[in-house]
Amino acid sequence: MLDLKFIRENQDLVQKKAEEKGFSVDVKKIVALDEQRRKLLQEIENLRSQRNQKSKTKPTDAEITKLRRLGDDIKNSEAGLAKIEKELEDLLQGVPNPAFDDVPVAKDESGNQVIKKWGEPTKFSFTPQDHVSLGEKLGLIDIERGTKVSQSGFYFLKNEGALLELALINYVMGKLVKKGFVPVITPELVNEKIIGGTGYKARSEKERQIYKIEGEDLHLIATAEITLVGQHANEILEAKNLPLRYAGFSSCFRVERGSYGKDVRGIIRVHEFDKVEMVIFCKPEESKNFHEEFLAIEEEIFQELQIPYHVVLICSGDLGSAAAKKYDVEAWIPSQNKYREVTSTSNTTDFQARRLNIKYKEKNLTELLHTLNGTACAIGRTIIAILENYQQKDGSVLIPGVLQSFMGKDKIELK
Repeated sequence: MLDLKFIRENQDLVQKKAEEKGFSVDVKKIVALDEQRRKLLQEIENLRSQRNQKSKTKPTDAEITKLRRLGDDIKNSEAGLAKIEKELEDLLQGVPNPAFDDVPVAKDESGNQVIKKWGEPTKFSFTPQDHVSLGEKLGLIDIERGTKVSQSGFYFLKNEGALLELALINYVMGKLVKKGFVPVITPELVNEKIIGGTGYKARSEKERQIYKIEGEDLHLIATAEITLVGQHANEILEAKNLPLRYAGFSSCFRVERGSYGKDVRGIIRVHEFDKVEMVIFCKPEESKNFHEEFLAIEEEIFQELQIPYHVVLICSGDLGSAAAKKYDVEAWIPSQNKYREVTSTSNTTDFQARRLNIKYKEKNLTELLHTLNGTACAIGRTIIAILENYQQKDGSVLIPGVLQSFMGKDKIELK
């Protein structure tokens, strides 16, 4: 949520930035409602003042009649104020965080920019298999039975596939703990207030990707960012304790509506996956540097895994509601002959903090802080990248060096 004073003073900018993100907002209506709200507040204050003055002495019958009328006027004005405030709140919830000026302006993902490349696409002396073929032959991935017990978009990880997930979790969590992150296993159900507060607002119902529990004020989380940020709602943190760094492990759930074609065969786009997510709470002046730090951590992980990748700066039309700037790391997927997203990191400035009322106190001042998030490791997609880039001609798959101690072996072989 944006500050109303900022919106009043920057109407054209807020309207322009919202449109660049693809959000439909009416800034003029917001400002008009705010003016009505402030006018009503003043009227109510004046009416209350009149009532207080008249009630200080014993009133006559005529004055009692006037007091009753004042009471009715106050009640009617308060009802009108409540209606305006509700409409204003609904409109404010739909205003996205403006993108930074260095974010490319474009309508959709075609405007994203590759800003860095690491490693060269893996070359093979044989025709490489995709992760589905490798996973099935090696007994690592069972999509058929995942569909049987759930539906399309679910799968089992078995044997070394399951061990590979646990190895990735231990490797990434260990790295983050050494960097000062607090390890957390978060709840995977969250209420509507936290969903809205973290900015997971779709531009349409068709775009909504979060599962709701029928009959409950609970939703399955799409990322541990939601719970990690939400845990400090309505809190004032001490400046001396900042920054707060969290590394949260959770399952994540997304509706993923629609047909996505052959390029997402297998477990690339699924309804449930596991992830290690980074979140930081910091002072406003520190957030841009921490955003670069998050990106550096994500790159470090894929460099140590020795998986080729490139970094993408996300354009305005591909940003969500909360992010002012976002980077994606995309790993090379040989079977698709292209790079696919494996991690992202976003600076949400004070957008989430304002919605959730998260502040910090320094000396006698209390201010909104900034929040940032980043995916340290999306397990499923990282497993895909490992299987496809480390496959051998005989159908076996080598295990990245940094994971071998967790796996107790250096190769996954045909049984």
